[in-house]
Amino acid sequence: MKKETEDAKQKRNFDKVNKRAQETFQRLNRKNRIQQLCLLLVMMFFLGLFAIRLLPGNYQSYAEKNQKYTTQIEQLELEKAAILSGEKEAATGNFKETLDKNLANLKDYPEKNDLYTVEIRNTNASIRLNRNNLFVSDNANMLNKETKKKIYDLNKQLAASTNGAQLQVVTVPALPSGESIESYAEKIFNQLGIGNKDEDNGVLYLIALGDQEFRLEVGYGLEGLITDSTADDIISDDDVVEAFEDKKYDAAVSQVVDDVFNIMNSKTALVDSQIAAITRTKRNNQLLYWLQIIILSIGILLLAGFLISSLRGRKLMKQYYQEFQTDLETFQRGRSTQEKAARIIKIKKTSFYYLMMAGIGTIWSAGQVKNAVKRGRILAKYPKAKKQSLGRILVGDTLYGYNGDVITTAYLASHYNPSNHSDSGSSGSSGGGSWGSFGGGSSGGGGASGGW
Repeated sequence: MKKETEDAKQKRNFDKVNKRAQETFQRLNRKNRIQQLCLLLVMMFFLGLFAIRLLPGNYQSYAEKNQKYTTQIEQLELEKAAILSGEKEAATGNFKETLDKNLANLKDYPEKNDLYTVEIRNTNASIRLNRNNLFVSDNANMLNKETKKKIYDLNKQLAASTNGAQLQVVTVPALPSGESIESYAEKIFNQLGIGNKDEDNGVLYLIALGDQEFRLEVGYGLEGLITDSTADDIISDDDVVEAFEDKKYDAAVSQVVDDVFNIMNSKTALVDSQIAAITRTKRNNQLLYWLQIIILSIGILLLAGFLISSLRGRKLMKQYYQEFQTDLETFQRGRSTQEKAARIIKIKKTSFYYLMMAGIGTIWSAGQVKNAVKRGRILAKYPKAKKQSLGRILVGDTLYGYNGDVITTAYLASHYNPSNHSDSGSSGSSGGGSWGSFGGGSSGGGGASGGW
């Protein structure tokens, strides 16, 4: 009677393990099939989009647009050459007449200052602007009246002869905490909106006296004219640097703004701006077309990789399950109670049993299955083990990772223990001028930095 009771207990134990194994296998197999089907469908969708992008008609449309932009640029280059050679007048008419006429409508340099303060967003600093001369913000008191007037007059000429181009000079005693000359120049530029909003044709010359650094920040629309190398040549000129070293700040700033102004106020400024705009459009057209193809190609390769990885994981899971079933069949053929008991112990040491203990939700790779087996082995060995986030397991004061490796043997005192963490919290606008205001332009990040 005692033997029958022990056999019945073993039989119940066997049935319980077998049922759980079947349910786990069916669940993982079903989820894995759905997962692979979804990956396959998405990959086919990407393949379809990829094929559409490569259709002769689509490529021909892209090539025709590209050729149209190329033709427009070539025509504008010919127009520019004709203007420079004197064969053709600028599109605005006689350059000097237009300049003189527009300048007559602009006010002279105002003697009186009308200062106000602008807080520069995302910094702990501010700058002073003069409503009567927006284009000089001399916070470091480096420039004399003549230099400020010169910058004002240059901007008057830009207003008369260009489509909203503006040249701004800002001096500061030192850079704000946490700001580089590049980051601070870009923030000032974009907050003030230097240059025309549509043309992005502004230029900022920022000088940090205490840091002995300067930066020429160029609007996106002028990057074709004032390239990074051109900007570097202007501000790093030997005479400019030497003037700064000798504290002849007016001479240094005057030379820089003259060089910049000569480029901005060119007779071909309008044509140059059109060439830059079309070149940018052409480049964006090329970038968009090939970027789509590259993204689709990468997506297809990634999806194919996930699919292959999932198939390998499923194959390994099936292998473990077949080995598990073999042990179950051996149990059923066992005759003695001791033999069956030994077989049950062996079954609970199989890879698939450990996989059940780990309790993974779905299979993505063979590596994931192997790591789950390692975690299951730990859980089987230590019944009081606790599952943590990210697949980690805590056994006493020892923390194991998702791959079964020991992360730390002093969990309670480590930074992995959430109870050891403590949360800590922390608790302007551009103005009008005597004859205008900043135009809302933005910086493209181009330009050059230097120092003395």
